[in-house]
Amino acid sequence: MIGFPNQMRSFDEDAGTFRFSGYDGVMEVRFVLEAPALEQIDGIARSPDTDYLAAFDRRRGQIESAAIRAYKKNRKNLIWLSIADF
Repeated sequence: MIGFPNQMRSFDEDAGTFRFSGYDGVMEVRFVLEAPALEQIDGIARSPDTDYLAAFDRRRGQIESAAIRAYKKNRKNLIWLSIADF
C-alpha cells in the first residue's frame, strides 16, 4: 500500500503542475498534479496572487486519495493526475 510520510510538495508555475511523492514500501512513487485539477476541486481561479500550495494543503486528503486510486490502476514510478482522477 502506498503512503505519504513526506509532506513536501512543490509547484512549478511555468509547467502548471504540482509535484509530490509517496512510497510503496521503499520504492518512491512520484506524482504530478495538473493545476487545473486543483483549481476545480478547490474552487480557486488562476491568478498571480493564487496561493496554490495553500490550496494543495487544504485538499491534501482528496489529492492523496486520488493518487492512491491512480497508483492502484497503474503501478508505475511516475503517476500524472488530472481532473479525471477526482
